Amino acid sequence: MNVLGRRAAFTLVELLVVIAIIGILVGLLLPAVQAAREAARRMSCSNNLKQIGIAMHNYESAFRTMPPALFGSDPRLPDDMTTNPSQPRGEDDDGFGWLVALLPFIEQENLYNRINPNGHYGVLGNPDIRSVYYPGIGRPTVDAPHPGGETIVSTYRCPSSALPDRVPAEWAVPGSENVGAGPVPCYNPMKVGYAVCDYKTAGGSCYGDYGMMHKIREVPRVKFKDVTDGLSNTILSAESSYATTNVRWWNGDRETVAPSVFRDMPTWIGTFGSGADETVRTNGRTWSPINARVSPNNMYKAFNDDCAFSFHTGGAQFAFGDGSVHFISENVEVQTYCHLHDRRDGQVLGDWGQ
Repeated sequence: MNVLGRRAAFTLVELLVVIAIIGILVGLLLPAVQAAREAARRMSCSNNLKQIGIAMHNYESAFRTMPPALFGSDPRLPDDMTTNPSQPRGEDDDGFGWLVALLPFIEQENLYNRINPNGHYGVLGNPDIRSVYYPGIGRPTVDAPHPGGETIVSTYRCPSSALPDRVPAEWAVPGSENVGAGPVPCYNPMKVGYAVCDYKTAGGSCYGDYGMMHKIREVPRVKFKDVTDGLSNTILSAESSYATTNVRWWNGDRETVAPSVFRDMPTWIGTFGSGADETVRTNGRTWSPINARVSPNNMYKAFNDDCAFSFHTGGAQFAFGDGSVHFISENVEVQTYCHLHDRRDGQVLGDWGQ
């Protein structure tokens, strides 16, 4: 019996071999599991962009125009605070973002009503050029975010994004730990607490601000009929999931300093007090390449603050005017990328699809 008992047992060496084999199998399977999860996240992100495209079509159908990218003050108004103290001209980069206008069209009407943007210039068909900047509420303050702006909207978040859910008071910008930086403060305290967004509109091309949407200065606003290059050839919205810093990397690694602040983290409600329209829009220009010439792990070295930017390897996803969604490589030919951002340049597009 003792002999039979010994034959039925495993030796320590055999157990270690089995454990090693299991470890190898897990190591082999883990990349496949991670790839499957990323594929699912990428599909969810694509669905978000498609919902944004559909919402924009419904908005344009209802109001016969698209919203501006940013409902700031009108730049044609005087800077004289005595003449118009509630809407200084210099604040045309501040105000509600275009995604606020889409809330009723993505089943977020209650949130839209809580924000209550009616009376603010340009929101949902209010074209009054004389409307004041922040009627009834005044200029937002550091300790009083606009009601509703802290709400996380799942349609406006990419599952692959590593950005925080809300703008934090301090944040460790990825990659900056390599130059000795820890968490750094937000450049604009007014942004703290607002819900983060991973999608922006396409504002301009190499030839000027002739994207699908621009700031309030573009009056009258764009209609689909104004997109003479064709809706299927013009970018409507892009992934842009990154925060810039005060470190500039125009020539590779010219600067090797740690950031002291982080700046334009995107928020769907818009930009209050930061004067940065890059919070809500991207550009397709030679100095605004996809993924800002960095990887997400080196975000603090971002080349520019108005780029498309994605946590999906090798490029970013874009919604087009016809509602379709496409992944565009970060190596796309720059002129082709520029043409995709322009609604009326009439140029022939190169090979950009994937």
